[in-house]
Amino acid sequence: MADNDNNNEIDSDVIVNALQFWKKVYEEKDVIIKFTKADQSQRIMRCTLDFKQIPKKDHPKSVNIQNILKLIQTNKIMHVYDLDKKGWRSVPFNRVEYMDTATRRYYVKKK
Repeated sequence: MADNDNNNEIDSDVIVNALQFWKKVYEEKDVIIKFTKADQSQRIMRCTLDFKQIPKKDHPKSVNIQNILKLIQTNKIMHVYDLDKKGWRSVPFNRVEYMDTATRRYYVKKK
């Protein structure tokens, strides 16, 4: 097999932006993420965006995808449902170290 000279290839084990991260959480249904909280402590959280796993009482009253994407793009903040603590949590994308899915670990590329 010939060497691939394409330097624009994307490493599938590295997440490069907040939208890619959000999409992966949405697709995988149940993930574990490790990030640094505002107080600099480390947090490992099992979370989802899958409404089938979120109790009805915790479903948002409305879902505005445009607002969600704007929040992700401008503030790099994502809201995910913590499956262990049973509540919505804000996750700062720029402080996420990695995300584990059922089959692999994705690291977040730091700028």
